Amino acid sequence: MAETKKCKYCQSEIDKKAKVCPVCKRSLKGHGCLVAIIAAIVVIGGGVVGTTAMMDAAQRELSGVSSESEYITLDEFNQIQSGMTYEQVVEIVGSEGSPTVQSDGAGTSYQMYTWYGNGTAGSNANVTFLNGTVTSKAQIGLK
Repeated sequence: MAETKKCKYCQSEIDKKAKVCPVCKRSLKGHGCLVAIIAAIVVIGGGVVGTTAMMDAAQRELSGVSSESEYITLDEFNQIQSGMTYEQVVEIVGSEGSPTVQSDGAGTSYQMYTWYGNGTAGSNANVTFLNGTVTSKAQIGLK
């Protein structure tokens, strides 16, 4: 029998060697050390030379996004409107979001998707869908 662990995001029991949760599809790579090292370099160096490149690298590591085209920009976020479908949002952003929350029952379907941002490490956008259409959205750190 394979050893298991809990996904740190959705708490599902998954294979101990999994790099991506098969349930919530989020990357399970360790990120704490990378972010701490980048922050230390920025603080110790006290400069801005290379800071943007290091923060971009940190965001790629945190999000698991392999291509800059998969990030959501502030302009794309601002184009998302209430009543749009998931497919319309994907067309605007140019990539599929990561499902964060899903709940179906009593004739109601609720989903939230996260897109990682093109800003500093941790920037992202969340879009909530009720019965297949956008009802709310939130972002932090997009540029």
